[in-house]
Amino acid sequence: PSDSCDPAPDEFFVSQETLKTYYKPLYKNKVRVFSRKGKVIENHMIAKFISFDQMKEESKIGWQKLVAFLLHWRNFVTEVSKDNAALISGKMYAEGWRKAMVAEEIVERYVNQAKLLRQMKEMNFNFEDEAEGFEFIGCFLSEQFRNVAPGSHQSCKEYLQQQSIPSITQVKHTSNTTYFPDDFCSAITYTMDEFSNKAHRNRDTDNWTLIGFIPIKKGGLIAEDGFDVEGGEFVIRDLKVFVDFSKVNGVVSVILKTSKCVHQTISSKSKSGFYTLFGFSCQISRKMSHSIKKYMNGEYEGNNYTFGTYDLYANKAKEIIKTKKKNSKNRSF
Repeated sequence: PSDSCDPAPDEFFVSQETLKTYYKPLYKNKVRVFSRKGKVIENHMIAKFISFDQMKEESKIGWQKLVAFLLHWRNFVTEVSKDNAALISGKMYAEGWRKAMVAEEIVERYVNQAKLLRQMKEMNFNFEDEAEGFEFIGCFLSEQFRNVAPGSHQSCKEYLQQQSIPSITQVKHTSNTTYFPDDFCSAITYTMDEFSNKAHRNRDTDNWTLIGFIPIKKGGLIAEDGFDVEGGEFVIRDLKVFVDFSKVNGVVSVILKTSKCVHQTISSKSKSGFYTLFGFSCQISRKMSHSIKKYMNGEYEGNNYTFGTYDLYANKAKEIIKTKKKNSKNRSF
């Protein structure tokens, strides 16, 4: 669109009438959306649609493993509160690295330590398996990103690694931690269950974001047929385009500068209640990037700071379990 802007800024959710009148639906092939400000043309969005009947079996398995692993990680993280995000309805979770929430840590992995403790008590946490899972999703998503937009992927990869920012594939991180060759993001948020949100710009770094949408059954299996979710359009309001899921039977990948473009997901509903649209967004947190920059500049030297890693939290949980067992044994005499 030329000189693009939101045609209905007063609408909280873009109405179907406004979508039909002013917006262009996107639902097939590979699409590039450019915006123009005066004589300056910028590439703000790339979308790629891959239908299930054209998808290689290896890719289907990869997408299924991605969904299964992230759904599994709901056992270890807290659902994102509607007070802390643009979230309106549905459920959102986050995984990866963020600015630390406790004084003695610089950055930390998203984890709910009470949930981690519970899973460890039930013998449902294996550090090596979880590390392998994060390695898989980081490398798999990197491959998808690179296939859609190699230049944008390279930009994110260089920023992450040159700034020594932790990658989602790393369950541990130090200033000399090695990266996988194509590490490109530090965190991922994922959504489901009739998710919708406010029109907003993200507060992440001014770089490209990989966004994806996968139709699934409520149990977590990819839905190649029978998907009956209505609505849920992903709308880029100031570019006047939207992803029309009613015409898509497959996986959608979107590359967008979310810190620059106002975007939102419209409310949705599964007619049968058996299906949901699984969404994800790969990011590099601006706050965490600033913390890493301060660390690399030596501003934390002389203090007993650490990185909040899974092995650190797991060791804390082990000590708690050990202490409780000891106290229980002492009480039995």
